[in-house]
Amino acid sequence: MKKLWIYLRYLYEYLKFRDLISVWSSITYLANHTSYNRDRTIRTSIGTFHCRRNTNDFQFANLMYEWSVKKFIFNEIKNHNVFIDQGACIGDYCILLSRSNIRCIAFEPMIDNYSVLLKNVQLNSCADRVQAFPFGLGENNRQARFIFDPVNTGASRIDRDNRPESYPAEIRTFDSFLPELNLSKQDKILVKLDAEGMEPEAISGSEDFIRNYPNLTFVIEDKLTGDEMIRKRLSTYAIFEFGRVDEFNMFARKIGNLK
Repeated sequence: MKKLWIYLRYLYEYLKFRDLISVWSSITYLANHTSYNRDRTIRTSIGTFHCRRNTNDFQFANLMYEWSVKKFIFNEIKNHNVFIDQGACIGDYCILLSRSNIRCIAFEPMIDNYSVLLKNVQLNSCADRVQAFPFGLGENNRQARFIFDPVNTGASRIDRDNRPESYPAEIRTFDSFLPELNLSKQDKILVKLDAEGMEPEAISGSEDFIRNYPNLTFVIEDKLTGDEMIRKRLSTYAIFEFGRVDEFNMFARKIGNLK
């Protein structure tokens, strides 16, 4: 019943903009993991998006995608002025929040996704509010390879086995970006971290950021790592309160520094 309700909400959003192609693509994606075979541009409640052929980009652009995460962010964002998306894919969260004049910073390691992210920023005329970087985030600066899912483009992940079909990407620590981001200690910062299993490494590469910036809230996908590992890693650098957003995501709010 819960899944049916979710599908109906997706359907409502597509029909709201008379997007019958996305309705059909949703059916074919669920049935056999395929999608519409032409590039197109769609409008949604979030904004305007370029959707690549044979991908589920149309799903990420739907307001109902990861609705529980969005609902949490909507409730939190009024208390924040900066949003950082670590694993931004096509930029849907940043485009959504840029409409509320939130400063948005996006990281996306897959160059194909990054190119679409930039195109979507341009389509939505929000380049003055969205700053994007073509890097993944980890515990050190290095070259890496990623497995890219050409249909479910948001499921790309680091290749730890050096497979020949993987793609090159660059990993940086978040701390290495701090000088150029010009973040203030007074900023109230909301971070969404979805790194397909690299979340603990991305946290380790953010040690200075976590220790030195007082007003931090994280939304972290823990589906692949489990919440215990993430709690331990964050608690190495500061004092946090923790809670659940949904079955796949947790939140962590910084409440103090370690003595």
